[in-house]
Amino acid sequence: MKGVWGDRALAVIREVDARLDGQTPLAERIKAIDAAYPFGERKYFPYKAWLKERKRYLMRFGFLPRGTNKSPLERMIDKSKSFPKLEVK
Repeated sequence: MKGVWGDRALAVIREVDARLDGQTPLAERIKAIDAAYPFGERKYFPYKAWLKERKRYLMRFGFLPRGTNKSPLERMIDKSKSFPKLEVK
């Protein structure tokens, strides 16, 4: 049990998820989840509970929250993508 606010947030997120297609892009998922916010004003504890459940749900689809640091390997891979490809003869 996550508490009243967390349980309500999870129920709303599950309802939205049931309406979404399995191939829905992350950006559209975020918009749909954010549009379904059920607690009125976005502040205080209900909003914190919502954000926690939202993050937990969206991370299953590749969402990286702000401030999430990439590992050294991920940074190296990203950096290598900017280099021109070499042709092998």
